[in-house]
Amino acid sequence: MSEKRAYLWDFDGACAPGEDGQSPVFVGWETFTLGVFQWVPTKDGAHLKKGKVVRRIKGRTHDPAPAYEAARAECARRNAEVRP
Repeated sequence: MSEKRAYLWDFDGACAPGEDGQSPVFVGWETFTLGVFQWVPTKDGAHLKKGKVVRRIKGRTHDPAPAYEAARAECARRNAEVRP
């Protein structure tokens, strides 16, 4: 994940392999997804939390780099719309 700021778009994959492909992968899993979400303030406004996932980007565990690139591109496109 990149910087945490209110209303910026980011992505995460709880069971995703590392971008370098070296992180452990659950045996037998061929694919994974990265969820694209927006950081939103909590009710008290003191912290940030992950908003709803609005898009899932699917990747192959043996070659995760293209999925990470696609997720970064999607977040960059959405963040360009957020920032003035």
